[in-house]
Amino acid sequence: MREKILRDLASRAATDPTFLRRARQDLQGTLTRHGYYLTDDERSLVEGLRRQTASMTDEELARTLANGLEKRSGSPPARPAVPSWRGSGPARPARPGGLR
Repeated sequence: MREKILRDLASRAATDPTFLRRARQDLQGTLTRHGYYLTDDERSLVEGLRRQTASMTDEELARTLANGLEKRSGSPPARPAVPSWRGSGPARPARPGGLR
């Protein structure tokens, strides 16, 4: 599994309420629209987390994700003022305009 991709996804969900709400309503569509192409194992992990957290509010889930990221990295996820494209590669091809 690509931990960087999963960490980026969790950070985005923790800091972007619109992204989190849409992902909870239509996970695959939201991931695709934002350039996240997950492997089967990664998708299973994210779907499992989605099922386990279904009873949480968006705010509770965002706080839980931020706390988990802070424990892993020692600092909370940064809240970008403007969405940024953090690199490209086989998993996330570059998109016109540099925004995701």
